[in-house]
Amino acid sequence: MNPKIFLALLLAGVAALVVAQPPVTCTAAEAAKYVGQIATVTDKVDGVHQSGRGNIFLNLGGKNPNQIVTAFIPAASAGDFSNPQQYEGKTVAVSGKITLYHGKPEIIVTNISQIIIR
Repeated sequence: MNPKIFLALLLAGVAALVVAQPPVTCTAAEAAKYVGQIATVTDKVDGVHQSGRGNIFLNLGGKNPNQIVTAFIPAASAGDFSNPQQYEGKTVAVSGKITLYHGKPEIIVTNISQIIIR
């Protein structure tokens, strides 16, 4: 590889690391400020529901339909969560990209490592 190209790529990589923002951590009440970003939302699970289709919903910051944030576990990943009721009433940290679903913040959870009980 040309040494000038290598140096340019190396400097660009270092610059990207320097500019990179630390991951966002917030409560459910603050999550709407970070839509579109990767974040960790820490709050109490006020409700757990598994739909007939197998999707799992963890409601943070209130019970359905008044939850502030939903951690949504699609049916395809639900098998990895053998006891979703274990989260009920616990404070959890849910990590992932915050999106909006019907105007409310949501994190899609596809891996058990995205949820940690605090």
